[in-house]
Amino acid sequence: MKSLLVNRVYKYLFILLSFTCFYSCGYEEVANAEYPEDQVYIAGVYESMIYKINQITEKENAPFRYKIDLENNKLIIPLSIYRSSIKSEINTSVQLGIDNDTIPKLIESGILLGENGSVPDILPEGKYELNTGILIQKGEELGKFDLKIDIPFLLENLDKRFVLGIKIINSNTKINDKMSLIVVDILAAFIDAYPNFTFQMNDAQPLEVAFTNTSNFCLSYEWDFGDGSPVLNIAEPLKHTFPGVGIYTVKLTSKGTRGNLVTTTKIVHIWEDVTANYIKNPGNPFKKAGLVSGRVDVLQDWKYTQNVLSTYSSATKIYVGGYQGDNGGVMDFYANSGTGGALKNAKIYQTLTSLPAGLYNAGFIPFSFTNENDCYFVVTRGDSLPDIENITTDTDIISYYHWNKSIDEMKYGVEFNLDSPQNVTIGFVVSNVSGARVKIKSVFLSK
Repeated sequence: MKSLLVNRVYKYLFILLSFTCFYSCGYEEVANAEYPEDQVYIAGVYESMIYKINQITEKENAPFRYKIDLENNKLIIPLSIYRSSIKSEINTSVQLGIDNDTIPKLIESGILLGENGSVPDILPEGKYELNTGILIQKGEELGKFDLKIDIPFLLENLDKRFVLGIKIINSNTKINDKMSLIVVDILAAFIDAYPNFTFQMNDAQPLEVAFTNTSNFCLSYEWDFGDGSPVLNIAEPLKHTFPGVGIYTVKLTSKGTRGNLVTTTKIVHIWEDVTANYIKNPGNPFKKAGLVSGRVDVLQDWKYTQNVLSTYSSATKIYVGGYQGDNGGVMDFYANSGTGGALKNAKIYQTLTSLPAGLYNAGFIPFSFTNENDCYFVVTRGDSLPDIENITTDTDIISYYHWNKSIDEMKYGVEFNLDSPQNVTIGFVVSNVSGARVKIKSVFLSK
């Protein structure tokens, strides 16, 4: 038994020594093995050779792509050369150069085309600075360098894009040719702030206005609604309630990349609806005169030319038109082939007697637009509307809106000012083709 135990111990010792010898030899072989050859390439090119500078804020998990040097008026774009190796035992020197030969090919392939097919310009020599000699120290992976671009040049060309090809042309370390070129693509507009906004009135709550921020390249926002309310420092105010009817100057001030402040100003007019005070039968729905039964009739309280009468009533032996029963009642211009086909200079109008002096907003809400129509909403002095061919030249016309295409339903109008009380006629003048039709849901007048 003792002999068997001794033999087993010797056996285990032999196996252990064998493994120790094997692994020590293996480590020695790895230590003496040759490492892969060092290579240098431009950092970031593994994602895309196009390096875009077109935003003022950094993307999530992405580096900030520029710096601003206000003292020297330079846009600085940090770049770097990367050395890939397991061990770096020498200093690596890299020589850079400008290589724009690839740019025409990138444009032709569509890679460098902008919105609407726009083509970038090559950044002119003398408008940038580039350190072309890069040194990567022993033990380091990166050699950093800056592309510096003149800010005044960009400000003079805010409507353009500029590109510049930068290439590794020489190094004491092997160059990765597939990743040796980067094309810097700069949208000049991003260097300046473009604050802008739209707003939408609320018919149900006339003092409440919805604002939408449509700004570009802005770092901050300051809203001044011009009504004495506190200034808001937020991107989206969404809705603002003004204190009453009036004209307000709304300002949006934003900071740009250079710390410059830019202000956009728009006028917001809170109108008082005075439609019921001056316009009879304004619509939504329109009332019919009741000359006949059925869906087609004449509009109550509105005047019209005879070619508006599009339908013959056999029961009453008269033509009617101008009113149609959609939506409970709409104003209707219908080019009926049975009553002469296309309309020429058809009119529906109403005179507002002794309209007081002041600033007004008059207009309409469309209901439908079918086929080819040439439609004018007109505000004019006196008691009648001009012919369609004279609308742009008639000196009595105060204002007009030309509605000549299919649209989504919304409110359209014109502003006009009266310096004294006077008769004012509002209405529509329409010419169209056979089978065409326009319908109006309502008209309005605000002061």
